[in-house]
Amino acid sequence: MAMGMSSSMSFLEHAVTGTPVDDLFVCDAHAHMGPYFNFLVNDEGSPEAMVRSMDRTGIDVSIVSPHVAITCDFREGNRHAYEAAEEFPGRIVPFVVVNPHFPVAETEAEIERWDAKGIAAFKFHASLHGTDTMNEGYAPAYEYADAHSLPILSHSWTGEGGRTKVIQTLCERYPNVQFVNAHSASGYECIDQACELAERFDRVWLDLTGSRLVYGGLETMVERVGADRILWGTDSPFIDPRPGLGRMLCADVSDEDKRKMLGENARGLYRL
Repeated sequence: MAMGMSSSMSFLEHAVTGTPVDDLFVCDAHAHMGPYFNFLVNDEGSPEAMVRSMDRTGIDVSIVSPHVAITCDFREGNRHAYEAAEEFPGRIVPFVVVNPHFPVAETEAEIERWDAKGIAAFKFHASLHGTDTMNEGYAPAYEYADAHSLPILSHSWTGEGGRTKVIQTLCERYPNVQFVNAHSASGYECIDQACELAERFDRVWLDLTGSRLVYGGLETMVERVGADRILWGTDSPFIDPRPGLGRMLCADVSDEDKRKMLGENARGLYRL
């Protein structure tokens, strides 16, 4: 979205007229990559196809966790992500995925493998791994993230006592970690629960990724939590980024808040 001529048009007017916005940094803060057994993915979600899609929609950066990483082989998936980042520097940024069912020594070795290249954040998908986020197998990632003040994006924050108890425990145990709650806008009930979590814990961030951002949902989130801890994402490539981008640009919130959610918050959180 960095192309185009300067104007006093609002983001909504840009969206309706299909014109680019000057000086707008857009980060897809929750993307994947590669084929997936459960969804149709055009062009098998190749990095080249994803960057073409990013160029069409004005997305500057995508932070990715390949589908293979969150399902069957986290080490192979991490390798794919870092190879894509080398092929498209500054456009694709890897999450590091760990699987808590593997021995701690193997998880530590995987983290050390990518430490030299730089780790921006971790991605947990406990539900696909058949566990919860309190699994001790995640400890090396928590400890590394805490030591380096990194964020962790999790599909869910689950464990005994429910999400609130889990986040409270993790906040106390790891005081330097930022906890990103994925899919926070997936329906009215989900929005209410996610906002309650963010209202209670100032290190909880809300991720908009998903296909169920309901009418008035984004406005409610901004009203309750503010725009400073809300991140825009798409689940690309198995969800087309354009509907989510349209919902953001047409939302009844200020352009300043849209600018934060579309990229500036991610720029700061992930040190882009």
